[in-house]
Amino acid sequence: MRHFTRAFAASLALFLLIAEPAFAQSIDLSPIQSLLQGIVDALTGPLGVVIATLAVLGVFLSWFFNIIDLRQALWVLVGIAGVAAAPTIVAAVFAGG
Repeated sequence: MRHFTRAFAASLALFLLIAEPAFAQSIDLSPIQSLLQGIVDALTGPLGVVIATLAVLGVFLSWFFNIIDLRQALWVLVGIAGVAAAPTIVAAVFAGG
């Protein structure tokens, strides 16, 4: 039992002596961040407005020709509003930190 305790203490001391900062701190994530920011900008910018307009037009025509009911049409509109409001909601959640 003493041998195990000494070996454990020696290995613990060795690990504490060779400890270095985490490797994740030195990773450059700016290319991934710019790609994701470009996607967010595309969905919430002018392209997103065009896509949402076409979606609303399609939903309206589908509802008009009785392909979908009003409940499904309203859920599509709620989804479009959620996509448009997502950056504002996330900014409000993470503003405190």
